[in-house]
This record gives sequence, C-alpha cells and structure tokens, in this order.
Amino acid sequence: MVAELAAAELSAVVGYPVSPADLGWRGETHFGDDELGLGVADHPTDTLRTLVGLSGRDMRRRDLILEGTAFVATAFADPVLRALTGVIDPVGDPPADQGFGPAPTGSMIRDMTDTFRRLDARYGSGEIRAQVISFLHDRTRAALGGGGTGTDLFSALSELTQFCGWLAQDSDRQSLAQRYYVQALALAEHAEDVMLSGRVLAAMSDQAAMLGHLRQSLSLARAALDRSERHSTPSVRAMLHDKAAWAHARLGDDAGVARQLSFMDKAINKATADGGPPWASHYNQADVAECHGHCLLLLKRPREAEKWLLEARRIQSGERTRTRSYAEADLALAYLRQPSSDVEAALDAGHRSVQLARHLESGRLARKLTELDTEIAGHSRIVAVREWRTEAAALLRGPSAATA
Repeated sequence: MVAELAAAELSAVVGYPVSPADLGWRGETHFGDDELGLGVADHPTDTLRTLVGLSGRDMRRRDLILEGTAFVATAFADPVLRALTGVIDPVGDPPADQGFGPAPTGSMIRDMTDTFRRLDARYGSGEIRAQVISFLHDRTRAALGGGGTGTDLFSALSELTQFCGWLAQDSDRQSLAQRYYVQALALAEHAEDVMLSGRVLAAMSDQAAMLGHLRQSLSLARAALDRSERHSTPSVRAMLHDKAAWAHARLGDDAGVARQLSFMDKAINKATADGGPPWASHYNQADVAECHGHCLLLLKRPREAEKWLLEARRIQSGERTRTRSYAEADLALAYLRQPSSDVEAALDAGHRSVQLARHLESGRLARKLTELDTEIAGHSRIVAVREWRTEAAALLRGPSAATA
C-alpha cells in the first residue's frame, strides 16, 4: 500500500505514470504496466504522458517492458482503425505551463533526428539508441511541462518517436518498437500529418513482416496507402509502394508485386530533390533498384534480382552503410540461387557485405547475414567459403540485448 501511494503521488507531480517498481519496490506489481504504450489516447496531452512514461522506463528500467512481454500483431488493429477513421483529437491549444522549462521546437527536434538517422545508417542502432531515447524523453517531458507549438511540434515528435521504434526494432526489442510505433502514429494524427501517418503505418508493416505476420504486414501496408497516398509527395508515395511491394513479395504474389513496383517507379520518376518532407529526402533511385532486387529474390527470380542489385551497388550513397551491406548480402544470395550457382561472385558480394557490416550493430543485418551463412554453408567444401564463414561468424550474433 505504501508503495502504491508513493507511486501515485509522484505520478501526480511529474505528470506521467510511475510504478512502485520504478521507485525500487521490486516485489510490487503495477496493474497495466504490460499495456503501457499499446493504447492510443484521444487527447494530445495524454499521448505525451504515455510517451514520457514509456521512454523513461526504457531508459531506466528496461526489464519492466522487456520481461514477460512480446510483440502482439493484433495490438496494431485499434490504433490503425483510429487513424483511418479520424477519431484522434488534433493538437488544439498547447498544454498549460507546469514549470519544467521552455518547450522544444519542431525544427530543433527534426535537426537532431536527422543527425541521429545519419549515424544509424552508418553505424547501426546499437551505437546510438540510448542517446536517442534520452533525447526523446527530455523533449517530450519538456513539451508536456512547458507548452508547445502545436502541430509542428507534435509532427516533429512523431518523427523522432517513429525513429525510436525503428531503433528498438533493429536492436531486437520488438515489444518496445511496437509501442513506439503506436505512439508515433498517435502523434502524427494529433498533428494531422497525413504523410507521416503513412510512414508510421509502413514501419508497422515492416515489423510485422519481419516477425512472420505476413497477412498483417500486407494489411498495414495497404492501410498506409489508404491513409496517405492521395496526400503524399512523389518521394513519399514511392516509399509507401516500396513497403507494399515487399509485403506482396513475402506472400509470393507476383501480380501484386508487379503492380506496386510499377506505382513506385512512376512515383520516383516524378520526385524532386526538394519536393517532399526531409525524412523522405534519402529515398532515391538506388532504393528503388534495391526494392526491385529484394522483391525479385523473394519471388525466386534470382537472375533478374542480380541485375537490379548490381545497379543499386553502382548508385547507392556511400553513407548508407547498412543499406549497402544488406543489398550485397542479397546479391550474394542471388548468385547462389541461380540454376548454376556462382560461388565466386557470391563470395565477392559476401565479403563486401561483411566489410561494410564490420562496424555496424544491427539486428536486421545480422539476420540477413545469417541467412547468407546458412545458404553458403552448402559449399563449405570450398576453402574460400570456410574462410568467409569464419570472417562473418562474429557478425551473426547481432545485438547483445534480449529479444522482446
């Protein structure tokens, strides 16, 4: 009882849920902890409170949201329905000043998020996740306590929260990733940022697919298009069709893939360098080529995939280290899966992938390299293959954190 009362009093002071376990009462339970972040609040201030609580526990007591919790595919259903039906309240007036200091600005948050994204693309999620979560907690708490600037602030916080979801996903903390995605969607809807809602829904689709929920992944990809396609710039439309193409490819739907790739190609051909939101500025012809290659490989058309992945190698930005490493691993798989396996070419691509991945900490990439290792193991009679497997072994473990 003392623990519950103390937690309740502190919750009232700081403005977000604090549990007895957060205060050091390890034997106490707090009803609803497992649901933290999975629900969508109608009011913007309630969403901020949820996100402050979620990021705070992620920073300080990760076990509270990692132990005994797991990704739940059906948990996306209510947030998606709310987004599609427009029942989430817009931002309206900023919350009253509660004395926590000046409110953050959307432009500052976006600049920091862009910096973090570039670091993630080069070094992987493991190197920066703690710093990003701390920044999210600080900025969200400031927004809750010091007022805000309306839709621009909520949109910027949604970008940052979506990115935190990606970092958790790439670090194999899937339950956390899901919760961040749900809150990112709520923030985008509060901000009435339709394009960003589509981006978050597409991220949900990607996570569901990675965890084997292929039908849910396709539904989420379609929801992203339904919510955002008509209101999006060409670069954003291309990104949405990219994820939809992957969703169809994982289900072996040739016709669906062809349709989405065609839409993607048309969209990217209309895109301009300054014609979309900053978070979509990285998406280019190289990403389109990679999408073609990845999808064709999933559809068991490795020779066609090879041509697209070689084109991606030629034009992809050097700073996109993880993207390039992933594409090289898929190129190696394409060489191995052709009627006459080209092991020498596969090893060349495999070595490129490993070299790029050497300074990355990424669960997504570790899984792809594990897939390549499993495939190339059938050629272990070749000395060079055994040498490659030895070289790659340290990268196959991925992030050291436990999966949630």
